[in-house]
Amino acid sequence: MDFLYGVLIFVEVIVSIVMIIAILLQPSDEGLGVAFGGGSSQALFGGRGATTFLSKLTGILGAVFFILSIIIAMLTGSSKSVVDQVTKEQPVQQQTLPSGESQKEQPKTKESK
Repeated sequence: MDFLYGVLIFVEVIVSIVMIIAILLQPSDEGLGVAFGGGSSQALFGGRGATTFLSKLTGILGAVFFILSIIIAMLTGSSKSVVDQVTKEQPVQQQTLPSGESQKEQPKTKESK
């Protein structure tokens, strides 16, 4: 199970890096796509080909990333909720006495026994 978890994490990191690169390479008026050679993609894919290819690639990588995230969450998740942990670990609140009253005058509660 640990091997499968490690492989899924590795694949998710690779998918996220490729998705970041695909997003940055998408043509725009200005941005990092030009710095990474986005301007020359018209010669390779045609005038509109790079936009279509990169947007399809981004959508596919986004779907793969989403599915991998759900699978990893199901593998590592437990039936416990974060809310359950918070309600169980609440610190005991100390009651403050109004001025002039002593501890003897207060009725005993579970905390004071």
